Parts: sequence; structure tokens; C-alpha cells
Amino acid sequence: MRFRDRSEQSPSIELTPLIDVVFLLLIFFMISTTFVSRSGLQVQVPEAQSSQANPDREQIEVMVTEEGEYLIDGEGLAAGTNLKQALKERAKDGDQSLLVIRADENAKHRAVVGAMDAGKATGLTRIAISSREPAQGEAP
Repeated sequence: MRFRDRSEQSPSIELTPLIDVVFLLLIFFMISTTFVSRSGLQVQVPEAQSSQANPDREQIEVMVTEEGEYLIDGEGLAAGTNLKQALKERAKDGDQSLLVIRADENAKHRAVVGAMDAGKATGLTRIAISSREPAQGEAP
């Protein structure tokens, strides 16, 4: 009997299908991932016992930083524009939107009143000031 002489080959793993699967998984996770958009500026709002949210209304949010700078809906003002001009661009004629002023707890009163005045000058008569409820055990 004659047996063929089998040359010994070392076992090998094909990497091409493995790499294809890894790339497909990578593409799947990149497409299905959602990103949360948050404004980069953190404002510490003051505390209040009677804070309420009105999520069902159209809102224009003006943030007042500790330094007295203004941001509208998380975006800084364009160069050369003031708050009144920026609010006029956002608000439409006869707009019943709610102007929410979200001021830092260390912001100057002058800057907050300036935001209120700019809202009134543009025809936004519905104004709310954002606050947060105190944590349990904290005094207001």
C-alpha cells in the first residue's frame, strides 16, 4: 500500500473575515450612536421653592454668565450685535414665545435687568427666570 506523503502544514486563521466583521460592527455603532448636545457653559442658577417648568411653550433662552455676557439658546452673540438685535432676529412679529432668563447665581443684577429690558424692547412680554429647587436639608 502506498500512502501519499502529506506535507505538514501549520494551521492558520484567516483574518480577512474577522476584520470585515469588526469594521461592520464599528460602522453599525457609529451610525446608531446618538450624541447629546449640551451647551458648553455651565451656569449655576439660584434656588427657589416654587420653580416650575413650562416645556409645552416655545422658548427663547437667554443665559447670563457671571461676567455679564449673554448667550441665546446656548450660542454666543455674533460680533458687533447686542442682545436686542439678536432677540429681534430670533423673535417674530407678535411672537408669544416665552423668554427664559437663566442667570448665574453670581451674575450682576444689572445684567439680568438688561436681559429683561432687551426682551421687552423686542416685544417679548412673557418672561420667566430660571431657578432650581434646593436639595433636601438645604435652606433657601
